Amino acid sequence: MQVPKNKMLLWTLGLGLASLILAASAACGGGTQSAEPEGDEASHAGGKADVVIDVSLKNLRFTPDAVEVAAGKTVQVNVTNMDGTEHDMLVDGLRIQKVGEATGGHHAGATADMLVVHVTANDQGSITFRTDQKGTYRFYCTLPGHKDAGMVGEMKVV
Repeated sequence: MQVPKNKMLLWTLGLGLASLILAASAACGGGTQSAEPEGDEASHAGGKADVVIDVSLKNLRFTPDAVEVAAGKTVQVNVTNMDGTEHDMLVDGLRIQKVGEATGGHHAGATADMLVVHVTANDQGSITFRTDQKGTYRFYCTLPGHKDAGMVGEMKVV
């Protein structure tokens, strides 16, 4: 289904008001993924990441639904949508610096105020960023009804 550009722009602006994305919720109770480097550094579009986090989206859940990253590290988030409907991941309130280019999905983008990965049905996307802003941030899917159905998680920056 093709979305008119003006509606996509309004949707994207709405995401900007909510503020930021990231991390994951589990289908059956969750769990925490501590972001660990893979090898010395993991490859990503446009550079190197210190930490790689893989998040899957299925049945209105993020897996994992809780992640922890170290402040100041370059983090790559790979999002895999395993559902037949689109989803996204927005980390609310986390200010980031985008590193390299986002890949895959319907669109993926970041500003200093927002980190979001929007992934079409049965697709993948990734984004790489850095943040020094310590704290605990909620992430969720912004599509209508998904957050209320439990598609939420938590990212802790330590």
